[in-house]
Amino acid sequence: MTHNYTENNILRFIYKECDLFDKLEMEFAMEDDSTLLDEYNDMMLSYHTLPKVLFSPKKSSIDAILAYSNSGLA
Repeated sequence: MTHNYTENNILRFIYKECDLFDKLEMEFAMEDDSTLLDEYNDMMLSYHTLPKVLFSPKKSSIDAILAYSNSGLA
């Protein structure tokens, strides 16, 4: 069966957002299709050059959420 993989399929594979069947199918396809493997390698290179960013909410946002959740308990 022929499958046309898109950049979204590759991104889901890179970010581990696909199920086991899709993961195995992508790995098998990359073994047979050098163009797909090249695209994956290019995207992995880009992925590794992206800065690692960590986000955290402001304390006031957390306090507002906690206050709202506690107001429903009374």
